[in-house]
Amino acid sequence: MRVLLVHPADFPDPARRPPLLPPNQAPPLGLAYIAAFLRQSGHDVAIVDLKHSPQDRPELQASIAAFAPDVLGMGLYTVTVPVAEEIADLCRAAAPSCFVVVGGPHPAGAPEDCARNPHFDAAAVGEGEVMMLDLLVALEAGGGADRLAAVPGLWLCRDPRDASSELLKAPPRGWIDDLDSLPWPARDLLPPLDSYAMTMFQYREWPATTIYTSRGCPYSCIFCERREILGNKFRVHGPGHVVDEIEHLQAEYGIREIFFYDDTFTLDHRRVMQICEEILRRGVKISWNISTHVNTVDRELLHAMRKAGCWQIAYGIETGDPRVMQDIMKGTDVSTVRERITWTTDAGIEAKGLFMIGHPTDTPESIDRTIEFARSLPIASANFKITTPFVGTPLRDMAADYGELAADDYRNYMGDPTQAVFVANGLTHEYLMGVQRRAYYRFYSRPGRLLRLARSMAGGRNVSKWVDGARIMTRLARHQAFGPEGGVLPRFLEFEH
Repeated sequence: MRVLLVHPADFPDPARRPPLLPPNQAPPLGLAYIAAFLRQSGHDVAIVDLKHSPQDRPELQASIAAFAPDVLGMGLYTVTVPVAEEIADLCRAAAPSCFVVVGGPHPAGAPEDCARNPHFDAAAVGEGEVMMLDLLVALEAGGGADRLAAVPGLWLCRDPRDASSELLKAPPRGWIDDLDSLPWPARDLLPPLDSYAMTMFQYREWPATTIYTSRGCPYSCIFCERREILGNKFRVHGPGHVVDEIEHLQAEYGIREIFFYDDTFTLDHRRVMQICEEILRRGVKISWNISTHVNTVDRELLHAMRKAGCWQIAYGIETGDPRVMQDIMKGTDVSTVRERITWTTDAGIEAKGLFMIGHPTDTPESIDRTIEFARSLPIASANFKITTPFVGTPLRDMAADYGELAADDYRNYMGDPTQAVFVANGLTHEYLMGVQRRAYYRFYSRPGRLLRLARSMAGGRNVSKWVDGARIMTRLARHQAFGPEGGVLPRFLEFEH
């Protein structure tokens, strides 16, 4: 069958003000994994990454008509639901018999809403590789609601255009335990890897790209939307497989830096040590950085990682208030955060802090503690996001009891304080706007932090990074001179969180 996988993004709008820097982009590896898995079974697969390569509506409809897909698959975040509905309509105009299935974080958290959405034919809950292949087998066998409802993980209505018709729910799908059985992502179906505009704070060397080496996370943070897709069971690629993929990316694409996109890269100490040993044994010269939980590092591991090329770790800290940290079920405490970040910097690795403002039990006092806690840590950079209760998370379930939840427009689910979808009791939209700006201003008001930021912008042989860095530092200097009212920092210090 012919399968078109689409990474949705808003259509171009000439009236929209361009950002200071291009939005952070990363290859849609989830779709690329599915594409590789389907292709090895003989299916004809294409990927359209609209976040990387925007198309207007007529262009996209023409692209769909030219490929003539039998199946359109889209990975959805809450914020992309409205544009995905438009894409589905364009697909039906170009290829009327095409079957439209959606997966990803939003369908995992709201499967019935997606299954009853008349723009879509079905919602897929869980990992997509085997599920998509099973779906294609069912469609090749003639389709039909009952046959499709036997595909584990699939939700659909008996009449997909009638939201009130019978809802059919297949049994849940189990997790893929042997990740090494999956082929590498079909990166050849994506735009050139060095054309993805990753934020300059995520790499030192260029070209840079991303790898997943594990799936699942056992922690129970109430705000995490990835748990429904990848589960709490931690599953991994073996050390040899990981280093094989690094060498493949170096040989085929000239990659010089890797951002490991795992939720908790260091959960299995023994595996990470083996990855580091294998990198050194093979003489692989690669710069890399990760995200992880503070509980999962120790001194020995950190020194081994540094020796193997790791230069930065982003820690999800979320808050500096002990009570709030317990409330969000982060599974750690502020003293452990400080200890592990100190260990990180002692090992020669730069630490980045990821924080959230506006938790359900946050108060102005607890937010002030978070800002001052961030300032007191030996971290090189910090990100302060506005708390967003994504569909399907425990945070979403409790939000209405702890404040004002505006859930009517999915386009607002971006953590933008001017469009905050959740405001905790005792706070206001205006307060969130001001305190986010103040957090950035307070954190970067020390010249030493600006110098470290400048160093992270300097990218060796990457001249364009120097040019962009100079532009940003000019804006930063102006921001520091004129105070937080300008709001420059939140617009471009938006790291992956």
